[in-house]
Amino acid sequence: MKCTIRQVQKRYFDGTHRFKSPEETYADIAPLMDQAGVTEVVDITHLDRLGIPVYSASRPNAAPGSVRVHAGKGKEPIHAEVSAMMEALERYCGEYRGDRMDYATYGEMGIHRAVDPEDLLIPRRIGQHEKIHWTPGWDILNDEEVYLPSNAVFHPYDTLGMTTPIFRSDTNGLASGNVLEEAILHGMLEVIERADLSIAEERRSLGRRLVIGHDCPAREVIDRFEENGIEMHLWLLAGKTGIPTVAAAADDTVTRDPAMLVMGSGTHTCPEIAALRAVTEVAQSRASYLQGGRSDPQRELFMQKVGYDRFKRINKMWFCEAESVDIADLHDYSTPYFDEDIRRTLQEVGEHADRVCVCDLSRTPVPVVRVVIPGFEVSHIDKDRRRQAPRNQ
Repeated sequence: MKCTIRQVQKRYFDGTHRFKSPEETYADIAPLMDQAGVTEVVDITHLDRLGIPVYSASRPNAAPGSVRVHAGKGKEPIHAEVSAMMEALERYCGEYRGDRMDYATYGEMGIHRAVDPEDLLIPRRIGQHEKIHWTPGWDILNDEEVYLPSNAVFHPYDTLGMTTPIFRSDTNGLASGNVLEEAILHGMLEVIERADLSIAEERRSLGRRLVIGHDCPAREVIDRFEENGIEMHLWLLAGKTGIPTVAAAADDTVTRDPAMLVMGSGTHTCPEIAALRAVTEVAQSRASYLQGGRSDPQRELFMQKVGYDRFKRINKMWFCEAESVDIADLHDYSTPYFDEDIRRTLQEVGEHADRVCVCDLSRTPVPVVRVVIPGFEVSHIDKDRRRQAPRNQ
């Protein structure tokens, strides 16, 4: 599949950069919820005392291995509602549904036209004669067709009883958009975000404290946290590229509930939007926990045993002192065009990767893609997928 990136101007700039307003997007995707298996979309903002908009979308018949409740966040209720619906649509499109997959060894596919599975930081060795599934995509860095291990494309990945999974499938780089270019950009940004978080965890260092000293949507959300007795700790990660990744940790000093020591993160060409995504994701995590839609019994049992103070010490890197930087001093990579944002992001990524792969998984009129950047770290979401050799940095 050839992927042609067109010139597309951004049209909506309130807390995010989109091709359409949230109201227009809602009108487009609401009729698609039945096809995606969404049975209800509910406002769960009231579950938390913050009042920051959070919605959830339920998809009870999701494929085994996929989550069934999808959360959405934003500075306004319509942003959060559309966010939850779009995530549900992404997950629906990311499931395997009889899509074309070739079955061959890496050697048979050809090293010049296929991604080496080893470059995906896999947790096991692949035998020279081991056959796996392959899915066609497009390398937008080199403008050529490329084949990827299907394990990296679909979630949940279905082996069809023909092979053994290379790793646990996930949703990293799965993204939707009003137009293809919007989806591709957000897929790339998510892969960068997960890589930056992985590197920070490996180094046990988050980088620099981030200060937001002027009025903006992120500052307004942070003020809401602090008014409710919740300390917000913002970090600018020392990431793989110059594209800013912001991470946020919330310390609920009122409830002192270890389950409320939650984090969020966001990556965007615009630093202020990256920060807004990080802090609203914290609100999303809190509301989702209170709803019970994404509960982890093992994690909850662990937190009950260790308690608030010890759990905070275990995660001390999120709350420690560090050099600070003001968000106003950061470089803004964003432009008025999605294609130009993609080009600038590719310039940054191209310093660290040989390929940037895009697979079009659209199953409705709304574009959905999977972006895979071989060599970018993923240990934040899968501890088994780490670099085997020491990092030379």
